[in-house]
Amino acid sequence: MMVELRKVKQGDMFRRKPDSNTLYIRHHYNRKDQFGPSTFRCTFIYEDIVRSIQLTPSTIVHVD
Repeated sequence: MMVELRKVKQGDMFRRKPDSNTLYIRHHYNRKDQFGPSTFRCTFIYEDIVRSIQLTPSTIVHVD
């Protein structure tokens, strides 16, 4: 099911594409400030290394 990232609850998992193997976890919200737009911090684990990305709330993601 495709939804906006803002509708995914904190701590829930999602995929950026429907056929992707990478599962992301949605974390805290960063408010808009002088350094950039509002974003959500999202992490994923790749070969025992935790990596994070910043995605805007309107990003379309896929949840199961």
